[in-house]
Amino acid sequence: MSRYLPETKAIRGEEKRVNVNPYLLPSLEFGPVVFRRLLAQLAPSQLDEALVAGRFTPREVMAHLADWEPIMRGRIATACASPGATLVVYDEEEMALQNGYATSDPEEQCAIFARERAITAQFAREIAAEDWQKEVLHPERGTLSVADLANLLLGHDLYHIEQLSAYLE
Repeated sequence: MSRYLPETKAIRGEEKRVNVNPYLLPSLEFGPVVFRRLLAQLAPSQLDEALVAGRFTPREVMAHLADWEPIMRGRIATACASPGATLVVYDEEEMALQNGYATSDPEEQCAIFARERAITAQFAREIAAEDWQKEVLHPERGTLSVADLANLLLGHDLYHIEQLSAYLE
């Protein structure tokens, strides 16, 4: 077995295998490492530069990731504990203003993100096999399972990895 794939027992129930992306658990752990590496490649002058109007700057991306990790983990926990619940929707732009993304320390925010993601990854490793299929309602995205919510974290990471990697061109 590859050292990059999770141990089988991490995503198996006692009697049946759950259809969970085998790259999910290790990829959750890789995310903060990739962001730290990208951040280290950026010039200080790039931290407050938005390459595309309406998107976060690199400084704001790091604060956004740190802010959203416990929210995303909380949504997964809600799905596990209260199937059928309706999730709360947040205004990302309002959160950015309220939480001072534009003046945050990106390295500090990256460290916070890494700590929060480690908690999320551990939580995901402990999800019971039968819980991966439990669902909640997201008012804007519809019905999402625990597996969907966990995989959204990877998509969210990749979205912002692409955004930050554009600064390296």
